Amino acid sequence: MEETNSNAGTIQTTGIEGQPAVQTDGESMIGSPLPVEWIVGGVILLILLVIAKKVGWLDRIRVFFLQTREELLKCSWPNRDELRGSTWMVLVAVALLGTFTFMADWLLGGILIQDVLLKMVGGAG
Repeated sequence: MEETNSNAGTIQTTGIEGQPAVQTDGESMIGSPLPVEWIVGGVILLILLVIAKKVGWLDRIRVFFLQTREELLKCSWPNRDELRGSTWMVLVAVALLGTFTFMADWLLGGILIQDVLLKMVGGAG
């Protein structure tokens, strides 16, 4: 650790190579609490919002969300029993479709193609 003492004042800074120096006398260092990139990005965003307001985009977005909320209030949402019944119906349908797909693949791919067609082609050649 490298230490630097200044005879001109009572401020003592300590730092490690590659890291900024830290004051140990209790006073804060002068500098911006935010990175410059954040400030520039905030100013650009503010300018874009002002332009969007003048063009009318913000009003259109606000109307869209108000209409969406109004339409969602018109929807009929299922209660717990209806939701449970629908969930079981979906699970049964998925199980039946999975069983059908497995059986079709097993019969057509395993039995028909490998046993019947390959024996006919292999026996004829």
